[in-house]
Amino acid sequence: MKIAQGIVCGSWALAFSFDWARQIVEEFEISAIPKSPTWLLGAANIEGNIMPVIDLAMYFSPTTANLVVSPHQRLLVGGLTAAGADDAVALIFNGLPQQLNYEPQELTYAGALPANLREACAGVASDLSGRNFLEINIEKLMVVLADELSLL
Repeated sequence: MKIAQGIVCGSWALAFSFDWARQIVEEFEISAIPKSPTWLLGAANIEGNIMPVIDLAMYFSPTTANLVVSPHQRLLVGGLTAAGADDAVALIFNGLPQQLNYEPQELTYAGALPANLREACAGVASDLSGRNFLEINIEKLMVVLADELSLL
């Protein structure tokens, strides 16, 4: 049995391992980063750590309208460990997170996903009501995002 944080980023329901997803932040300010891609909203100071804020809805679906941060949005902070604080990142999402207790399932519809999401997707997690969340391999996602940034 695995445990994950389930969040909604635009039209995508995504699951992130509790080993990585450490904190939910409800109040935050984002400082813009000049010349950054649209999916990199800026940087936020989370308990003294400056970290990038990423909009996965915009990254996985570039035609999504630019985000205006609203009171219904939160940050899922991950990678914030004593040894790896340099790898910490905040993901902006809508609504409330869900704790998912699940047995991983194989992703049978990978071909229907955008290529960058398909590359980071490890499988499917379902909540108690049967809603599917795409299980994200955070290491692969971070490599894909870093590759995108290296092209700038």
